Amino acid sequence: MPPVLARVVPTTRARAVTTSPVAPRRASTPHRVGSTKNELLRNQTTHFSRTLRIVQSSPRSNDGAQGTVEYVTPDPQTFLVGSCATYAVMTAAAQVLCAFAEVHPDVRDATAHGFNADAAALWMVPLLASLTVAVTQADKVEFLREVKVMLKEGVLPSVAPLGALGILALSVGAGIGEEAMFRGFLMPWVDLRLESFGLSGDVSAFGALATTSLFFGALHAITPAYAIWATWASVLFSIEYVRDGLGSAMFTHALYDYLAFLYIIVSWMPDRAPEASE
Repeated sequence: MPPVLARVVPTTRARAVTTSPVAPRRASTPHRVGSTKNELLRNQTTHFSRTLRIVQSSPRSNDGAQGTVEYVTPDPQTFLVGSCATYAVMTAAAQVLCAFAEVHPDVRDATAHGFNADAAALWMVPLLASLTVAVTQADKVEFLREVKVMLKEGVLPSVAPLGALGILALSVGAGIGEEAMFRGFLMPWVDLRLESFGLSGDVSAFGALATTSLFFGALHAITPAYAIWATWASVLFSIEYVRDGLGSAMFTHALYDYLAFLYIIVSWMPDRAPEASE
């Protein structure tokens, strides 16, 4: 799941404002040749770099004072392009790191020779079951409500307008990029390092799985509850990688992200559901 930018703002009322990095043109600016073209270019830049800040009241202060959490959500197309570019870099970096650290098989070979569609579908069951519980119980359990608010205000405004194909591209990028880095490189590399310290194969394998999953959870720590869930999901992906191959883990991760986004949008943002099903 892609990260969300959030910060605590010491104010007591909710507000929603749209900001733009492009300063307004002064009325007294003299007309120059090419000014119309420059203005069009500025308008395009404003469209792609516009930031929507949504501020929601929430008691966050340690002293009991009312505070607000401000979620900064980028323009959907900018978010998609930036996320996919990040995942592409992660995939390439994982392959290069495998060659540099002498990790065999590397990402390319592990993906090509490790794919089991039936097993990948079965690994979806516990993930989708946990998602269903989280979505249906979000209004009844406080820590699930916190995740719901964060996703609705901080992530989905950038994801829902992408439509089915955009969400699919985002999900495939996450499935390939994150699995290439965490399971394709990091997990076997940690395993090799632990074995080099004289640990047994079972201990080093368990240590690699735990280290990779904790790191994965920490990078997805948009809320404490979500960090715990992401750590658990990483354990499942790691076990699947060991049993059924890297390709299977990538497939499960990508398909789960896609279905999860669609399910959450339909359940929590029904007014945006048509955009997600186009």
